[in-house]
Amino acid sequence: MQKLLILLIAITISNVIFGQGYHGVGHINPNDLDTITVSGIVIVDETIATHPIYFLDESNDGLADYHLNFGPYWYEPDSSSTVRPTNGANITITGGLHDSFNMDEQTIIVFEIDGQFWRDPFFADWNNIGHHNHRMGNHHGSMMGYGFGWNHDSLVTTEITGTAIVDTTFYMNHYYLDVNNDSEPDYFLNFGPFWYEPESGAVRPLEGESVQVVGAMLEETSMDIPMIIVYELNGLLWRDSTSVVPHFGGGWFNQNMTGSQIFHSPFDDLDHMIINQGWAGNGGHHGGEMFADSLFCQILEVYPQNIPNDNGMNIIAGYEVNMFNPDGSSAMLSGGMMGGHMSFTSAVNYQLHYTDEQMNYLNVDESTVEAKYWDNQSNNWVTVSTSLDPQNNTVSFESSEVSNFIILTADQATSVDGDYDQAIVTDFILKQNYPNPFNPATIIEFDLNEKSYVVISIYNLLGEKLFELNNGILSAGNYKLNFDASSLTSGIYFYQLRTGKNIVTKKMDLLK
Repeated sequence: MQKLLILLIAITISNVIFGQGYHGVGHINPNDLDTITVSGIVIVDETIATHPIYFLDESNDGLADYHLNFGPYWYEPDSSSTVRPTNGANITITGGLHDSFNMDEQTIIVFEIDGQFWRDPFFADWNNIGHHNHRMGNHHGSMMGYGFGWNHDSLVTTEITGTAIVDTTFYMNHYYLDVNNDSEPDYFLNFGPFWYEPESGAVRPLEGESVQVVGAMLEETSMDIPMIIVYELNGLLWRDSTSVVPHFGGGWFNQNMTGSQIFHSPFDDLDHMIINQGWAGNGGHHGGEMFADSLFCQILEVYPQNIPNDNGMNIIAGYEVNMFNPDGSSAMLSGGMMGGHMSFTSAVNYQLHYTDEQMNYLNVDESTVEAKYWDNQSNNWVTVSTSLDPQNNTVSFESSEVSNFIILTADQATSVDGDYDQAIVTDFILKQNYPNPFNPATIIEFDLNEKSYVVISIYNLLGEKLFELNNGILSAGNYKLNFDASSLTSGIYFYQLRTGKNIVTKKMDLLK
């Protein structure tokens, strides 16, 4: 009976909080997913939900072994002709495995179908803007980066009203707008990186919410639908339009400049690089090629997992720096791929900004933050001497080396708020809270037998998430968290511990 109650609550959580019903599992962190490849027979169930539910029978016994998550029912890949399989099809799936909220079977979030691309969990859609004639494909396919240079569509400010559609398949929600009430996305809403929050108090919309958006519309993008870069949401300022136009934060600089020019990330003005006069001098590309008379500079903040050769580092922020020649070609290619490196004669001044959310996301020690750039000659990350300003969350440095990729890294923090014991732990355990019943505080204790991304949440009987006690990576060990329920009324509540491989839910009684 208790197992059934927890299952019903889990289904409520999926439907109420994540707004995707059975076709979305809600806020899956890609770092949690173990990638697997499985072959089997497809089972399509069209009886339990509005849209088909997909399963995979690996053992060929007519029973489902895995639930297949292809994303929202309307999702289609942007760079392959792959389609959802039919009932009875024999296929090979590559994807991310995790325990499902609402299925008896484990869920595979599909990345590939029969070796063909379906979905990239780390693709940073907020930078996927415009076409460039030298772009040469999408990031996930050719590692050609996000920079689109200067030959792109003009940005036209528009105002439009519709219903929000939220794809919650991964940690990075993707937002769309349905303007004709057919439950299909008509526009992609670009709110910037998932950690961005405006000072106006505006918040990203919920599934099914009616919204009014003012923003810059691009008709031609690498998606199948137009994109709106959001300036205002329901009358509240989301971002300053001047940070986007006319070139999405980028611009030109030339060899004869007599001063300095600043270029910033379009989604964070505190991320910028300053090019100083005399930059060309006797410098040039690694390999001897000289610079063009003028270059177009662009700096974009990307999702850390889109940085190649991360070598398991704790990357709290990643940046892609792009330089384009007057003919529109990329000046940052190395062997036809991204990852190039230039040597300027004068130093470039960098300032990179990180948010508290990015720090908490990885649970790192802020005092250890440092900057590194990729050197494609040595195929190594080079640490630079930086000035750290923890008050303003910025890192500053100067270097005459201009690399295609720059990262901010930090060492792992070893504890959360509460007691932590680094003693050897041999199993994964969520213990019963104590005291129980309790009033108003109780202790939640758990053991981790390996370093894991851990989410600890508190839910009520309706399946509504009330608190999140931890959301970040924790080392192996024993943890004791204090939970204060002073703001809650008497009743039954649930606490849940979730890692990439485990989900455990337990009941606790608040008695006032």
